Amino acid sequence: MFENYTYKKKLIGLCILLVLLLLAANKKSFRVAKQAFGQLQEVKEQLEFMKTSSIGSKELQQQLSYYDRLIGKQNVEPEAAKQSILDFATKYNNVKINELKETHFSHANGYDVITNQLILEGSYASLSEILYDFEKKFDTSSLVSFAYYKEKNYKKRTSELKVHLIFQNYEKSL
Repeated sequence: MFENYTYKKKLIGLCILLVLLLLAANKKSFRVAKQAFGQLQEVKEQLEFMKTSSIGSKELQQQLSYYDRLIGKQNVEPEAAKQSILDFATKYNNVKINELKETHFSHANGYDVITNQLILEGSYASLSEILYDFEKKFDTSSLVSFAYYKEKNYKKRTSELKVHLIFQNYEKSL
């Protein structure tokens, strides 16, 4: 049957047959192996991303808690913030709450600023202690300002040491 063909035609026929077999082998096994290798690489990349993102999420949580301590917690109702300031201040027996001013609301640069003012009375040591604890342990609002001052009480003929504390919370305006 192949005796009628020349060597040149036989060679061309074999080359065509070889190309067809390579295409069939590529379709059946090589392509599947390439896809499996590609999927394996994608899964390895996703696994590496998940490992790094879990570390990143821990860092994000730490940063979020740092910013909460720095500027006060987000999404706190103004009355709840005011009440938590009072609750924190009443834990100290040797400090007297002199005045709690009305909450002040303002809007600046796309943020709502909620300001609470508290005036405490007591000795320098006790006022310094509560001031330090407000700064370090209180996280509902941020202590942004304080000022010591003496006020004379003419009825009792004494001077009373007071500290004026200003707390603020920042919220994104809607």
